[in-house]
Amino acid sequence: MKDRDINLKKNVRYISIRKKTASRICSTQVLYGASFVNDNIDYVISSYLENYLPSILKELGLQKIDFQLFETIIKGVHNNISKIDEIISSKLSKNWSFDRLNETEKSVLRLATYELLFAKQFKKLTIINEYISIIEVFGGNKDFTNGILDNISQEFD
Repeated sequence: MKDRDINLKKNVRYISIRKKTASRICSTQVLYGASFVNDNIDYVISSYLENYLPSILKELGLQKIDFQLFETIIKGVHNNISKIDEIISSKLSKNWSFDRLNETEKSVLRLATYELLFAKQFKKLTIINEYISIIEVFGGNKDFTNGILDNISQEFD
């Protein structure tokens, strides 16, 4: 195989990974936005795709996201939110209630929990690292998030 062919394959993999990361970032933003409105989740997704996705893609230097992952994890959280919130709540300290989490933390923890326990499509470490990076970008506490996600992933193997 030529060096050029090897580099092309590496670039394709890199772009695929970036699309998945972008999908998780966009999913976090959709869930965050949905937490403030009582609209249908399909409407919130549609509104996001129309109004915000183009600028996100431009900023990330991508042409598209992994739409299947994006839609799967948002709808997965939406359809299992009570169970997911119970799981997250069970991992918080006795002095910390679920209601004390801000909406960004809830969105990130919900998405990560869904991917870890329901979707099980990617390696646990990959999922945890992705969402720790996302929470950090959005101004959250990465150590707090890491601790909760690590506990969730270990108990529900």
